[in-house]
Amino acid sequence: MFTRRTMLSATAAAGLLGVAAACSPSSSGGGDEGGGEASGEKSLTFRLWEQNAVPAYEESFAAFKEETGWSVTIDVVPWNDYWTRLPLDTASGDAADVYWMNSANFVRYADAGHLLAIDDVVEGGADQWEKSVVDLYTRDDKLWGVPQIWDSIATFYNQDLVEAADVDPEALEFDPDAETDSLRDAARALTLDKDGRHPGEDDFAADAREQYGFNSAADRQAIIGPFLASNGATWQEDDRYVFASEEGIAAFDYMQALVNEDHVAPSAADTNENGDFSRDLFTQGKLGLFQSGPYNLLAISEGVADSFPWAIAPPVKGPAGAKSLVHGVVAVGNAKADEDQQEGIAALLTWLGSKEGQLPLGEQGVSFPGHVDAQDAFIDFWADKGVDVSVFVEAAKDPAPADTGERANDGLMAAIPIFQEIFIGRLPAEEGVPQAQEAGNAAMEG
Repeated sequence: MFTRRTMLSATAAAGLLGVAAACSPSSSGGGDEGGGEASGEKSLTFRLWEQNAVPAYEESFAAFKEETGWSVTIDVVPWNDYWTRLPLDTASGDAADVYWMNSANFVRYADAGHLLAIDDVVEGGADQWEKSVVDLYTRDDKLWGVPQIWDSIATFYNQDLVEAADVDPEALEFDPDAETDSLRDAARALTLDKDGRHPGEDDFAADAREQYGFNSAADRQAIIGPFLASNGATWQEDDRYVFASEEGIAAFDYMQALVNEDHVAPSAADTNENGDFSRDLFTQGKLGLFQSGPYNLLAISEGVADSFPWAIAPPVKGPAGAKSLVHGVVAVGNAKADEDQQEGIAALLTWLGSKEGQLPLGEQGVSFPGHVDAQDAFIDFWADKGVDVSVFVEAAKDPAPADTGERANDGLMAAIPIFQEIFIGRLPAEEGVPQAQEAGNAAMEG
């Protein structure tokens, strides 16, 4: 299983981790290395950034070869090198025939003519795939990648803690305009200092907390995106940030208040530096409610083990409803590969978009497959472990907008440090949110 930083992240802004070394040397674009005309074999290259996904793809590609005669060499380039290598390889003609792409980067490659329009090479594909991911990679009325895996956001909860605090994790709502709400009430009931006092009680010691209620933090995917959209704020329009609206500022002020005023969330001094800090508190039994995605399923399952029972509820609901940020990884086709490779690339993209091609991703617990008919395999994988992950499927049906645009990575990397200053309490939301919007837009303009 995988973390957001190694699998689905759209940005390097949150301290992304690398993964294992490549399982094969990098191949030249067009499949010339290791086969092609020289060997008489029909061979293709496939690049991704996650070593742990390789066994599933090996199983899939073995079936693909039996069906089509095309063999596929897998090339793993770790995340920390992936986005440095890719522009060099596309410029020199050494890009793989088919490779993984994320939402924050696909626009620059599509606009530069490096990617095949999926509508032109895969027949009837879009209706088979997770709609939110299809929408994410559609630009100029064309789809630019075949959905492979995706995740959404929901709320993990410690069953022992929520029962002891009389909290209903299925009914969590927030409202920045209200004096209090069910999220704040629940988080206060779940937060305890070393003497068992709750926030708001006499002599409560915020600096001596031993249990926390909720994981409010400068986390774009699990917290910021869902809370902004759930409060009616728009993230961006026409590749420009517009989140510094009245609703956006109110949402940020609410999120930071959970940390600095209500004292129900861990300090940003910890979460700003360690994106896994809140998750680790949850596995230690010290956090009642943890809003996150399936990228943390394995870490939670292994970290909790038999320490306490846990389950998953919908994401926190706001005035505009419950909005889950959906990220997805797609397989893209190299439009600049040699002409004699294009038939194989089209065949591979078609296979990667099929139920049969994606079943190993679900059956091996990699992530939710992009093909809707293969998703039950991932649900069954976790059902065998006693975990119902179907809530993530429901959460993906009404998603918050993800980052898109040619320089979306640059924009978010410029905005995140300012968001962190808001969460740590050094910058008021009414000042920091417009600053973050301005810095992000300037970075996206180049």
